[in-house]
Amino acid sequence: MQFIATPGGEEVAVASAREALIVEDALSLYVMQNPDSNIAVRVLREVSSANESRQVRLSEAVERVSV
Repeated sequence: MQFIATPGGEEVAVASAREALIVEDALSLYVMQNPDSNIAVRVLREVSSANESRQVRLSEAVERVSV
C-alpha cells in the first residue's frame, strides 16, 4: 500500500486489489464483532463502495478491450 500526499494536505491510500479485499474482509470481521462501532460501519461502507466501483471500472475496461 502506498500513501500519496495531496496538494490540499490530505493523504490518499493506494492499494492493490488484493490489499483492498484484505482490508474489506478485516473490516467486515471487526464490524461483525463490534456492531455498535459507528466509525467501523462507515469505513466498511466506504471501502466496500470503493471496491465495487473498482470492479465496475475493471469490467468496463475488459469489455472495451474485448470488443
